[in-house]
Amino acid sequence: MLITSPEAMHELGKSLAKDHKILLLQWDLGSWKTTLAKGFAEWLGIDSKHVQSPTYTYLNVYNNKLLHIDMRRINEHKELVEKGILDQIHQYEYILIERPKHTQHLWLAKATIVDIKKTSPTTREVNIIKN
Repeated sequence: MLITSPEAMHELGKSLAKDHKILLLQWDLGSWKTTLAKGFAEWLGIDSKHVQSPTYTYLNVYNNKLLHIDMRRINEHKELVEKGILDQIHQYEYILIERPKHTQHLWLAKATIVDIKKTSPTTREVNIIKN
């Protein structure tokens, strides 16, 4: 599907939260991924102004409802343990994982892959792959 505005990406995030509890986000830089995450969180009753990418913190927790993980800097399975990700992953019903790696070690059931490609300054191509 084509998304032509940040507002439409925000609405897609809300829509995805209705039917999907675990999203694996694959994306290009500047793909409005945080906007999608804000919409997802907003549908859960979380104030979206607090949602930000956990690039440097590895994970963020919002209102004890949503676990938001960025795996960009995770290089080995043992880091999932060291960073506390394995301990927390099954404590949350709703999970967003950016740049998913080592997901075979997370034992996630029914995760949905959301692949976002920036095709122009105003257009994103989004492919949703349900497991």
